[in-house]
Formats: sequence, structure tokens, C-alpha cells
Amino acid sequence: MTGRARIGIVLLSALFLLMALPGVASAHSGEESYVYLDIYDTSIEGRIELPIIDVNDVLGLDIPQGEEADAAVAANLRTLQEYAADHFAIGTAAEPWAVVFDGYGIIDADNGSYAVLQFEVDKEFESTPREFTTTYDGILHAKPERSALLIIGTDFGSGTFNNEASELLRYSPGSTTQAVDLGDTSFWKGVSGVIGLGVEHIRIGTDHILFIFALVLPSVLVFGNRWEPAPSFGSGLWRVLKIVSMFTVAHTITLTLGGLGIVELPSGPVETIIALSIALAALHNIWPQFVNKEWLLAFGFGLFHGFGFAGLLSDLGLTQSRRFVSLLGFNLGIELGQAVIILLVFPALFLLRRTRFYVPGMYAASIGLAVIATGWALDRALGITLPVDELVDRIVAWPRALFVVAVLTVLATAVVYFERSRGRLLPVAGESEASIRA
Repeated sequence: MTGRARIGIVLLSALFLLMALPGVASAHSGEESYVYLDIYDTSIEGRIELPIIDVNDVLGLDIPQGEEADAAVAANLRTLQEYAADHFAIGTAAEPWAVVFDGYGIIDADNGSYAVLQFEVDKEFESTPREFTTTYDGILHAKPERSALLIIGTDFGSGTFNNEASELLRYSPGSTTQAVDLGDTSFWKGVSGVIGLGVEHIRIGTDHILFIFALVLPSVLVFGNRWEPAPSFGSGLWRVLKIVSMFTVAHTITLTLGGLGIVELPSGPVETIIALSIALAALHNIWPQFVNKEWLLAFGFGLFHGFGFAGLLSDLGLTQSRRFVSLLGFNLGIELGQAVIILLVFPALFLLRRTRFYVPGMYAASIGLAVIATGWALDRALGITLPVDELVDRIVAWPRALFVVAVLTVLATAVVYFERSRGRLLPVAGESEASIRA
């Protein structure tokens, strides 16, 4: 068996192993209801998530699971909202707070579908209380074997953002009324939470990760008449720093404009352009238009990525005074997330740059990125869904992505060692093949 065949078998084996790894488990068990509270400076919002199988049993409805659930929930929305209002209360001993149910949604979890009933507390607080009482016995009154969880989704004072699974307390038939104590507010907990939110947004933001990856792929090369290996680690790193710096400058501008509400763009077109930016950056690797100036692409499309980041911040319900410092923290989190990605992938790319496999591999990866991004663009612009999300998530989902990078780095080291031992490393830009053989 030739060395190239061995490498191919190892690569295919690694790919099949990655594809076989399980996905991220759903936080919904199928046997629990969920009460989410979002705590803002002067208001409280939330949602109640009810397993449809239990809703049907308790209310005598016939709501189907899956895609058909939405229409059935909409048709029975008033019944569901009245039921939720009858079985949920929030307030203090001195003053119960009115709750208004004002929207709905559907969650398709692994263990069944959930009806999501959105609400807001009908009271404007001077400062939202940190201690109050909640009562919930939905489903529990009819099915005592069930339970329900209270989850704080958002609370700047405790540095909690987009929490979907960490419960604060649990309701059961014997303890349907629970005292909620959010603890003292901390400005710095809020800031650190926003920084973490920025890191998390990069971690789960597959489109942003792939855009960075598309731009970094050619950073270890130099284009003359063709792509050639960059002469040194420093020159490759300098190109990466220029790309990342211009991306940072661009998305900071629009993140600030969007986050402060100065400029607002509709999310649909912005998300479509973000998807197209990946495709264009990938195709640029095959047909370079901004020769050795990928930072121009990073800046131009980074402006739209910034508006995409801003959409998340605008949903946090922050006051103007907290919004500015949150922008700084969120942006810092994004930069930390980007830095981690680059630190993980750049060494392997640099190692491989002098092998005969790198440029063809970059072309193949770029075609794959362009196909994935085009699928996203069609979905976001026209609603044409292609089966690309699950495939991508299986590779880049955390913590699987660390395993992917570790495997590829080991393979890169092995390939470089194999090629060097046979004198097949390519000369770097500006170096003749005769001198490399000498």
C-alpha cells in the first residue's frame, strides 16, 4: 500500500468517526413543563413551554406533533393561554402582578413537541425586584407524576444570558408555590456575562466561523501567478492579523451602530448577505480578485456581520447606560472567540502549506464552503431548505470541533513528516526548487 493510500484511509476513517459522533442532546425531557423568566431593568417577560402530549391529555385536545403542530396550536391558542393564565402567578405577598399572554411558538424536541406560550408581566417597575414569588401547577394538577422547572433565561444583574437549561427551582404537586431570590445585582457579573455571550455567539455562530475559516485558508499562501507557500510563520501570521483586525474594525462599527439603535437593518437581508459572504470568500480562494488583500473582503463583509451581531444584543432589553458597556463586553467576547478559532486552526494550516495537498485541499474546502453558504442563502432569502445544517453541525458543534481540530492537526503533522522524509515539500514563495533540493 502506498503512503498516499494510507493517508487517504486515515482521513476517511477520521471523517466517518466524526460523522458517527452523537449530536447535542435536547434539554427537553418530554415529561416536564418549563417556565422561563427574562429579568430586565424595569420589566419581566417570559414563556411557558408545555409538552403537547400532556396538553392533549389534560385539555382533551388533539394537537399533532411535528410540523403540523403550529396550525393546531394557533387554532387553540385562546384555550391554551387561558389555561396557562389560570395555572401561573407571579408577584409579591403585597401585590400580585398581572400577566398578559401575547404570543406563541412551537419547539420540536427529540422527545416530542412543545407549545410555547409567551407572556409579559403587566407592570413597569422603577427597578425590577430581586425577590418575588411564583406559583405554577400547569399539568401537575392532573398528572402528579410530572414536574416543572423555573429557568432564568436572561438577567443582567447575575450575568445570565440565553440560559436554556440551568434550572433555578423545581415545581411539583406538593410545592407549586416557590420563592424566587435572584440575589444581589452586580454590574461586573453583567459585563462578564456579556463577554461570555460574545464568546458563545462565535462558538455557535457557524456562519461566522466558516467566514473566518474561508478567509484564513489562503493566509499561509502567497499568490503570484499561482498560490505558493508563505515564506515564514511570521508572514502568514501577519496576514491573519490583518484579516482579523479589519474584520474586527468593520463589525465593531456596525455592531455599535446597530446595538445603539442608530442604524437598523432588517435581519432577513442581513443574514442572507452573511451567507453569501462565505460563498464569495470561498470562491475568492479559487479565483483571487483581491490578490493577497483578503483583508478587504474581511472589512467589506464584516460590516454586515456586525449587524448580525447587533441583532442579538438588541434582544437583551438593556437600558441605554448598560447598552454601551455591554457593546464593549460583547465585542471583546467575539474577539476572544475568534482568537481561539484562529489559534486552533492556524498551526495545522501552516504545517500543511508546503505539501502538494494543501492547495487542492483548499480548493475542495472552498467549493464545499460555497455550496453550504449557497444553501443557507437560498433558505434565508427564499425559504428553500437544503439538508446542510445537520451535516455542518456534526462537524463544528462544540465540543466535537475540538476533536476535529485535534485529529486534523495530528494528520497534518503526519503528512508533513511523510512528505519531508521523501523530499517532496514545496519551495516557499521566492525560493527556487533547486535551492530546496540543495
